[in-house]
Order: sequence, then structure tokens, then C-alpha cells
Amino acid sequence: MKVISRIAAAASAAALLLSCQVQEQHVLVHNPSDFDRMGETVELDFDNLLSSVKNLSAENAVVVDASGAQVASQIYTESDGHSVLLFQPSLQAGASMTYTVKPGEREDFPIVAYSRHVPERLDDYAYENDLVAGRIYGPALSDPRTFGCDVWLKCTSRLILDEWFQKMDYHHNYGDGMDCYKVANTLGGGAVAPYSGQSICLGDNWATQTHICDGPIRTKAAFTFNDIELDGRKIKVTKEISLDAGSRFVKSTTWFNAEDGADIPVVAGAVLHEVISREDGQNWIAFTEVASDTKQPEIDGNISIALVLSPEMTAESTTTMQSHAVITSTAKSGQGVTAWTGSGWSQGGIESPEAWARQVERFAACVATPLEVTLVK
Repeated sequence: MKVISRIAAAASAAALLLSCQVQEQHVLVHNPSDFDRMGETVELDFDNLLSSVKNLSAENAVVVDASGAQVASQIYTESDGHSVLLFQPSLQAGASMTYTVKPGEREDFPIVAYSRHVPERLDDYAYENDLVAGRIYGPALSDPRTFGCDVWLKCTSRLILDEWFQKMDYHHNYGDGMDCYKVANTLGGGAVAPYSGQSICLGDNWATQTHICDGPIRTKAAFTFNDIELDGRKIKVTKEISLDAGSRFVKSTTWFNAEDGADIPVVAGAVLHEVISREDGQNWIAFTEVASDTKQPEIDGNISIALVLSPEMTAESTTTMQSHAVITSTAKSGQGVTAWTGSGWSQGGIESPEAWARQVERFAACVATPLEVTLVK
């Protein structure tokens, strides 16, 4: 009887759930800013949508705009097991738009955000989208050893990583970009790292990597690192990075787990080379410098770098430390520290150092004031 009762109760609950489901879910997206927000990524809890929209699945979920036209979307599963749906609305200042999630026939949108492990090049992990590219170093590379990233420069919207690694000749510009950025034993184009006094703990190359997704919207990966020591304290480090289509900013969330459980002073930092312009905001830094890994700087142009610290962290200062531009903060042990590192090139769409600083300032404002997303009937 108990078994029968449980089956009946489960069937009743399932019937109730089905009766509460809708044919489609409307999503109202509002731009609270006084400037346009174009192609900015919106995230929805896809597991919640599965329970609320009848017959919806990862294979048939589509997103359509007010005219009924399908827009590019992506569904993937995070490392913690929950699923996310992404799309990228464009809204004028103060405007709102309604999108609809429903079952349908998904269009085959091209991959725009892509990353992979590159064992054929000493365990690089490389990433790119239509605007930027880069890599972080793995265990097979003996030097440098760093949490930091290498910046690759593009002047094409097509994906080029696989071609460049196949050629193994990416320090020359054949018309689609090049690597003319020097990392050495620094944080390179940016990373979050602990510090003590005026000394940054540069960390180590990743020890293990897990590719999470590629797609028309986002590529994402997770990394573990060997333990580091700071003032005699052992600290475990893990990190996730993601890059969205149409963005010059790589998002990273880094977790520092201290053996003693105490707070950890951290910086979001990037190394300074021959800097020609720098501007510091409250929680961001933008600078432009001469190409640093080149024999022809007058030909290879200028490289622009950015750091943006999440507003969820307290930006204690923007300063220079150990030849790095840094934003200092304090992390709780086990708390994720989110920051964005940006890059651009004078031959790849960045008109001037001043234009770069305004772009970084605008991006920081978007991070501080996200698009407002509401599920409506």
C-alpha cells in the first residue's frame, strides 16, 4: 500500500506539474543605462525553463524576438551540473524588448567562441572569438610559469587558432593578426593573484584543464593549479575562464582556498611594457603600450590591455606594483574572485588609446549595472 501510495503521489505531482506548464516563456529584457547595449549576453536558468515550458529540451529550445525571428542561442552545462541558456539582445538606451523561449527547430548558428587544449604546443590552452585571442600556459612549458595569459592579436573576425598552431608561425602577421606580446615571468595580459607587501605571487601554469563549452555565444574552461605558498601559508587555486562572442573581455573567476581559512590579499594585475597611455577608474584600468614582442614596433603597432574587477569585490586601490598595473582587493578563503581582462590592437579595431579607455569604462559600467531580465507570462 505504501508503494502504491507513493506511486500515486508521484503521478499526481507530475500531473500537477504538467498542468502548470506553459507553451512558451516570455523574457523581458530592459536596458537601465543611458547608452545603448549591443549584443550583450543574457543568461537564463535552463533547468528552471525545462520545468516550466511544456515539451522543452536542450535539443529543441529556441529563442525568438518580437517579430518571431530566431536569434542565436546556446545551452550548456556548468561544471557544477546546472544548465544555462544564453542569447545576446541589443537594446537602445532605456529600452525594453521581449523575447520568447519555446520548443522549435534550432537553427545551426556558427561557432564564434572557441577554445581548446593544445598539447602539440607544450600544453597551451588557447581561446578566441571574433575579436580577440589568447592562451594560458600548461604543465609541459618550463618557462614562463605564471597564472597570467598571453595576448594574441586579430584583425579578422574568423577563427584562426587552429591555423596558427598548425603553421607554428604566429609571430609574423600574414594578414589576420599575430602574437607580438611578451609575457615572460609576469602576469602577462592579466590574472588574479595573491600578493604580500609589494610582491605579487605570480603562481604557476595550470595543472589540469577541463573544456566546458564552445558555441555561437560562449566558450568556457576550468583549471586546477598546483598549491602555492604565500607568507608560509599553503593555498589551493582553481579557476574558470569564459569568453563571449563580440566581447574583448575574458572573464575569470579564481578561487583561493587557504589552509588556515584566513583572508587573502589579491590583485587583478597585468604587466606594463612601454606604456604610452594609462587611465585608472574606480575598479578598472586601461592602458596602451607599444608591441612588446617584436623587432618592428613601428609596423606591429600598439597593444591595449584592460583590467576590470567585479563590483562584488571591494577595489581598495588602483596602483603599480612590481611593474604591473594592479587593482588591489581582499578575498575570503574559498570565495570566487571575478575579474575581466581585455585586449585590443591598433590594427584590429582600436582607434586610439583614448577610445580604448572609454570602451573599458563603458564595459565596467555594464558590469556594474547588468541588463534587467524578467520572466513574464
